[in-house]
Amino acid sequence: MTALRCGDRLDGNPTGNENETMKFGLFYEWPNPRVRDWKTLFEEGMEQIQYSEEMGFDYCLVAEHHFSNYGNSPAPLLQAMAIAERTKRIKIATAVLVLPIWNPLRLAEEVAVLDNLTNGRFICGIGRGYQPHELARFDVTLEGSRQQFLESLDVMVKAWTQDESFTYDGEYIKVPNETVVWPKPLTRPYPPLWVAGTSVETMQLAAKWDMMPITTGLLGAGGVRSHLTSLVQALNAEGKDYHRPELGLQSITQVAATDAEALEELDHARWQIRAGRALNRLEVHNGRVSAGPFEGELDEKGLQESLFFGNPDTVIKKFQQAAALGVTHVSNWMMFGDISHNKIMRSIKYMGEEVIPAMKDVEPPMELYDKLVNAPAVTTAELQAARFRGPSPSDVT
Repeated sequence: MTALRCGDRLDGNPTGNENETMKFGLFYEWPNPRVRDWKTLFEEGMEQIQYSEEMGFDYCLVAEHHFSNYGNSPAPLLQAMAIAERTKRIKIATAVLVLPIWNPLRLAEEVAVLDNLTNGRFICGIGRGYQPHELARFDVTLEGSRQQFLESLDVMVKAWTQDESFTYDGEYIKVPNETVVWPKPLTRPYPPLWVAGTSVETMQLAAKWDMMPITTGLLGAGGVRSHLTSLVQALNAEGKDYHRPELGLQSITQVAATDAEALEELDHARWQIRAGRALNRLEVHNGRVSAGPFEGELDEKGLQESLFFGNPDTVIKKFQQAAALGVTHVSNWMMFGDISHNKIMRSIKYMGEEVIPAMKDVEPPMELYDKLVNAPAVTTAELQAARFRGPSPSDVT
């Protein structure tokens, strides 16, 4: 069997979405401001994920983070397997596996095994990483991470799709001995691929490989529109249909009976955003981030506008606005800062009972894409500027 070309797939939708209805998931990186017992923290997340399945959510996402209390999620594939064993329907995605810190052959094997053991419920979210604090401890530089990411992806796809041995001679990745990887994924030729990124190159990669890119609501409407413009134009350049491509949005979400109740949790979101900035600045002491104010952070009004906080009607309107920008998947970041388990369970309940049903038939407007394909080209500099105008780069690299 020869390796598939970019974008070739055998079974099903390339990104794992069975229909065009907006999809909702939960995003987890298990932040730990007080350095609580990890097992307790993880089990709270597990209970939330199980409840989200009951309430109609479609998927959950597991981040990868190392060496700080910003996020205690160092073993995403093990954590994904634990989630799969205690759920029945939802898909389990990584958001994301940081490819440059993995051996790509070993990772290809583990993903294939996980896809088989989850009966094809796994979605392989990948990225190159964005935190020098974490990368440096795996002897990876931010400057070299993009090429390492591309070479790792190339090796993984070969491993999943080739029945005959291969070698590889990249700048960073070397496979000098003829190698074949077994088992192959249950999902043929490999699980759906999602990718996190804030560059034109990432959108071009997503278009080439039929990946779903993930952006962040912290960028605001202008940043999300710029990402979709870049994706639409990349799909058009590849000669592919650019109408209604899948686009993921990460949103910091809290739903309560009233707007005021939801906004009581604002300080926890503020901690998460500040912690992300501190990690960027390498302000980590004994594994604890220094989550203080930073230059240019949003005031309370601006922060409220960038988050998905409020009563069900308020949040529905925000998701409707996201759909109008071309968003098809929403990854709700509900466990942020030191927010209590009960408040997250409350938020999941309101989402399942009121928000998700209200969004059932909401789709991006088809006329949006013809406008964007003819819009001025977006540059990586513009996308990066939108990223750093936001309150935090979050987990979108």
